[in-house]
Amino acid sequence: MKSAAIKLYQRWKDGPSHLGLAGSEPFKGMPSWWVGLMACGLAAVFCRLSHRFFIWFVPYLREVFTNLKGLPTAWADLGAFWAERSLFWVAVLAAAYHVLWLLSTRYKLSSHDVRAESWFPCRKVTAVPLAAVRRVSFQQSLLGLALNYGRVEIDSGASSGPLVLLNCPWPKRFVSLLQPKVEASLQPHHAHSATQGEAH
Repeated sequence: MKSAAIKLYQRWKDGPSHLGLAGSEPFKGMPSWWVGLMACGLAAVFCRLSHRFFIWFVPYLREVFTNLKGLPTAWADLGAFWAERSLFWVAVLAAAYHVLWLLSTRYKLSSHDVRAESWFPCRKVTAVPLAAVRRVSFQQSLLGLALNYGRVEIDSGASSGPLVLLNCPWPKRFVSLLQPKVEASLQPHHAHSATQGEAH
């Protein structure tokens, strides 16, 4: 039972079994759902805590307005009401923005390039040819290590900086699939350079 659980966990850590198989794209996925769920959870916790804060804070605010002559206490209630509503909608919109970005983003590794596509907040497609890749790395926090997502950086030497795949699922598997393809794409280039050098 224990060995079966370990095997199941290892297969989950390595990613879906179809990744890298012939006849399918080596890698195609969207940013990790865990991060979207955490964004919604943090928004809910923030809204709850802000609500409890205003329940505690409003009586003190009324007292301040009472001590200030000429200021009706109704202003304190009105200000607290709109402040709480503003914070609520900021949290909701921040979570919604992250979820919409997650739903509209795809990471693809093909036989000739690495591609990041997104449709929110605007249409953006970034592709790096495999032959242009100079360095590949990935980073994972402790939470990302537990939930199997991370940040992948693909450096092509471009002036715009490296291509960054945020919250990429199975980053270790992605890099292990990418590196052999980069090496294979560079071999013809090196062979051609060597032939030209011999000709000279």
